[in-house]
Amino acid sequence: MANFTDDIPEARRETLMASAEPSLAKSSPKVTPWLVLGLAAVGLSGAGIWWLKPGALFAPKAEPPSATDIGSAVAAQQTVASANDVSEVSTQSTASDQPGQPNALLGHRPYPIADASNLVTLSTNAMVALKPEVAQKVETMMTEANAAGIRLDAISGFRSLEDQRYLFFDLKAERGQTPEIRAEVSAPPGYSEHHTGYAVDFVDLSQPATELETSFEQTPAFRWLEENAAYYGFELSFPKDNNQNVAYEPWHWRYVGNQESLELFYQDRN
Repeated sequence: MANFTDDIPEARRETLMASAEPSLAKSSPKVTPWLVLGLAAVGLSGAGIWWLKPGALFAPKAEPPSATDIGSAVAAQQTVASANDVSEVSTQSTASDQPGQPNALLGHRPYPIADASNLVTLSTNAMVALKPEVAQKVETMMTEANAAGIRLDAISGFRSLEDQRYLFFDLKAERGQTPEIRAEVSAPPGYSEHHTGYAVDFVDLSQPATELETSFEQTPAFRWLEENAAYYGFELSFPKDNNQNVAYEPWHWRYVGNQESLELFYQDRN
């Protein structure tokens, strides 16, 4: 058959192919009237003559399928195809509806690097840069803590990739640590909350020996944070026995007081 039938549904294609074949009647040899008369003479018996029906000598011509039959076959084919399509779409939809999982590395989630040009520094420490909203909250916290006799201060905010490479790879090499051990106290580059401009490390200026130590939890500054930080939109990032397997860091707090920060730290979270 010609290739024009290739894109026609199977049931319809078979109908077209059958219609294109020569009928049995057309393929039969032509019978002349004289031959018909001769056969009629042979068929005489006594005084009776049976009438020949010329049409009886020919195979009955097959009736072409009706439009209803063709429509039914095509409809049946389309119904099966539609059912298959629906099944495939349903499967794809189910797969795409599965919630995405964060690409964690050694227990740390990936975070975007904040645009440093949009950050502001603290009045008490020009080395600490944060998102403007976060910086304003930290300044307020320190002012109110100091008014209560608590010497709360911040020593770390935004970190670039270069900063984090040093803290992770260089210090890991200096101390002979494995990546797993180093990741318990420092995130790999690209996976630190400090990249976002929403994280800050606090200290108690009255007890400098507790700086970046778990003993910070024994200071008045930490106790003040536990009681008041939530009022300013902050929470402890890595409490004891956290599910990220990161070492307990009582000094490390993150801001979750707006939509962007909430999505950064909580979306698709295990």
